[in-house]
Amino acid sequence: MTTPGLSALRPVWLLAAVTLAGWMACALWPRWLELIGLTGYGLWYLDSYAVLAAVDAVRTGVDPGSANLLDPLLRNHKYSDWWYALRWLGLTRESNFLVGTAWVAAFAVTCWQTAKPNNLRESAWLAALLLSPPVLLAVYRANNDLVIFVLLAWGGVAAAGMAWWRRLLALGALMLATGLKFYPVVSALAFLWVRPVRRMPLVLLGALVAAGVTLASVWPQLARGQFPVESGFHTFGAPLLGRELGWTDPASLVVSLLCLTLGALVLAVTRCTVGLAERGELRARLPAALGVIVLLACFAVGVSYAYRWIFVLGMALWLWRQAGDRTIAPRVRGTARLGVALLLFCSWADGALCLAVNLGLLRGTQPEIDALQGAWRLGTQPLHWLLMMLLAGWLLEATMATWRDWRADAIQD
Repeated sequence: MTTPGLSALRPVWLLAAVTLAGWMACALWPRWLELIGLTGYGLWYLDSYAVLAAVDAVRTGVDPGSANLLDPLLRNHKYSDWWYALRWLGLTRESNFLVGTAWVAAFAVTCWQTAKPNNLRESAWLAALLLSPPVLLAVYRANNDLVIFVLLAWGGVAAAGMAWWRRLLALGALMLATGLKFYPVVSALAFLWVRPVRRMPLVLLGALVAAGVTLASVWPQLARGQFPVESGFHTFGAPLLGRELGWTDPASLVVSLLCLTLGALVLAVTRCTVGLAERGELRARLPAALGVIVLLACFAVGVSYAYRWIFVLGMALWLWRQAGDRTIAPRVRGTARLGVALLLFCSWADGALCLAVNLGLLRGTQPEIDALQGAWRLGTQPLHWLLMMLLAGWLLEATMATWRDWRADAIQD
């Protein structure tokens, strides 16, 4: 007879098996990665190699802020000096396979353990995302966004606990993520949803101060992370649409912020959404909020590579469950179903078009292919914007719910 504990683990083990099988297939047949448009220049873990190359440059007294001759692509170090601490562990470029594999493994285990699907359908949904081109790109290159994802996910889990030491662990994870790659500073806002609500103002203030002080400590290195990313397949950000419409990137920032705010307000006023603060376990909702805040911020401020999509994994299962929950209003469930469809499309669309082009299903000269890319962005980026508006709406509803809870608690006291 199968024990209840083992039965409960089966969806997680299935998800792990399918994920590993898909990633191993890509390692054995890298031609698949080329067909869906992912480039690693024939090398696995190219991004972790860049970090270790910068560490080696510092070890030899070379300035890693300029073109690094130790890196195959001559990339300069684009992150904070905190990464140089890897040299204290004795890590070098020769350690790249170990380091890259450790980052990928930590990311995989974090996804499996924080999501915890309850049935085969949920496992299939998460597998479809974990095998999508953006996630494969992050794994293929061992990008250090994997490290940030791990820190924020487990930081969210820790923040969901009631013990003071768990909150300190969460703040530590936030500070480390911010110090390593700058942009996680915005995720301090997710501490708005810690419980009990009476402790929220103090915890939120602590998170804002901790993240702010950390960002200030690495502020002189912030310019390293600000580098242009050209429009193309497997890129992410509001300016992708703006560039096709002739806007500057700063203009895209303004328009995207206005659209995200307006979309969130419409969802809240029409009550077409359910906030992250109201449904599901807090242990699942806080990592979801952390990821969504990071994703929205990265989308609004500029163009980055598609591996930024990994941050939506924190709320993917929550969204799936809202789409199938018959206890909520049909219009709310319909909005969640739209979000599921948009997330699946946004994760796979560029890879599908690259596959069609590389298999010869869509033929043309290089100028014609370039024109196809522009038309593709014009046609698909509005769907990306719509998904981001939905995510912003869920965050706004969560904020409003927290405000209501806090006021009610204050009145009772």
